Formats: sequence, structure tokens, C-alpha cells
Amino acid sequence: MNMNIDEKELEALMITQEECSEVAQAISKCFRFGLNNYKPNGKQTNRCHLEEEIGDLVAMFEILVDKGVVSKEKINAAAKQKVEKLKQWSTVF
Repeated sequence: MNMNIDEKELEALMITQEECSEVAQAISKCFRFGLNNYKPNGKQTNRCHLEEEIGDLVAMFEILVDKGVVSKEKINAAAKQKVEKLKQWSTVF
């Protein structure tokens, strides 16, 4: 374990890692079964589940910013660069 990371930072990073995995799994379900397909519980669609998982991940990003683990300004700058790159190389836009 890296001793340069305190316990609270480590926990926040570990939870963020888990949330990233949950977002990836929710996206996989959307690919396999469709965005509007209901999950086996019959209570929410894959789209709703994806939104919930992304919300959890956004919350963890905010916690990482609040704890000073990452910089909101640097995240925003990186996000803007990604959008510009996607505009050039992707059909997303």
C-alpha cells in the first residue's frame, strides 16, 4: 500500500474504482438488452440504472475534488480536450 495516500483518500479512490466498474457493467447491460429494456426486477430500465450508476460516479468525483485528491479545474480542462478530440475523430457529434 502506498503510504503517501491517507486512509480517507484511499477509501474514496477504492469506492470510485468500484463505481467505475458498476458504470461499465450498466453500459454492458444496455448493449446486451437495450436502453429501454426493464431489468429482471421489473422496476427500472437499463437506462435508469445507467443514470443511477453515473450519478454515483459523479458523486465520487465530487468527493475526490472536495478531499483535494483531484483538481476540478484540471478535470474540466481534460473534459474540454476530450470533447474537442471527439469532434475531430468521432461520429458522436
